[in-house]
This record gives sequence, C-alpha cells and structure tokens, in this order.
Amino acid sequence: MQSNLKANVLQNLLQVVIRSDKDENLTIEEHEIGDLINRIKGINGVEVNEVRFRDAITNSGGSLQCVMDIIRNLMDDNVTEGEEIFIIKD
Repeated sequence: MQSNLKANVLQNLLQVVIRSDKDENLTIEEHEIGDLINRIKGINGVEVNEVRFRDAITNSGGSLQCVMDIIRNLMDDNVTEGEEIFIIKD
C-alpha cells in the first residue's frame, strides 16, 4: 500500500513540476518556486519542507533534471530523519 501511495504522489509531483515551468525553458527559476510549492501543497498525501525544497532547487540551479533528482528524495527510505524534503502522509 505504501509503495502504491508513493508512486501516486511521485506521478503527481512530476506533473506539478512540469506545469510549474511557466516559460518552458526546462528550469524552475526563483519566481516559479513559490507557485510550485503551492501546487505541491495541494497534492493529497504529501507534505513538503518548503525551506529545504527551495534551498535544494536554488543550490542545484533549478534544471528540471535537478528538480526530478530532488523529488527522488521521496522514494529514498534511507533519508536521515529531519532531513526529509517530502513526507508521505498515511
């Protein structure tokens, strides 16, 4: 059940990231991050640590590939407690 929920949330996150790239330049820029975070908050079953997520995007340069790599944090069961960017709510 948990893996099914993770897969659903992951799919929703990927769609939200792509839609948040308003100028379609394959980069989530500073002015697009707030909208992206708000869209993520609208996804049922997931919480986002806004500060960590924003920092991770800006530190990585914001390319869609880097953002996708950040989202993989959701799938990693070995993330140290307190370091999570995304939390799946049961």
